[in-house]
Amino acid sequence: MIDKEFKKRLKQHLKESVIQKIKTSEDAMDSAQQAANTETRSTAGDKYDTSRAMMHLEKDKMAEQLAKSVQQLRVMEALKEEDTLHIQPGNLVVTPNGTYYLSISIGQVKFEDEVIFAISAQSPIGKLLVGKAKNEDVLFNGRKIMIKNVL
Repeated sequence: MIDKEFKKRLKQHLKESVIQKIKTSEDAMDSAQQAANTETRSTAGDKYDTSRAMMHLEKDKMAEQLAKSVQQLRVMEALKEEDTLHIQPGNLVVTPNGTYYLSISIGQVKFEDEVIFAISAQSPIGKLLVGKAKNEDVLFNGRKIMIKNVL
């Protein structure tokens, strides 16, 4: 059942998921650094340089992922828990087309036998939902979507 307690559990679940991504990224960066540190120059100098460059690129990619995950965690921690009449980040929005959690943009999440769409307020549908209220309609991709509930 989707209610305020469900929303609290969902928020905690998403935060834990982001924290796990942060840990995974940090571990991958550490591994890439250790691999780069243990790589030794051989008689095939070009191979050594290419290998180090590839490890550096991998580390940069992981650093970018880490930064994104840290930003997502900040967004999750800043979400408000209060009841509101008008939709804002932190709200769970129930529609006939699905349930949207205005939080971080990670897409479809299966949680406690429910399918939730975790979207940011900056996403196309998020922009339409922000400021609307229960029983209002939004027009998205040519389809009218009625807001059944806001938690």
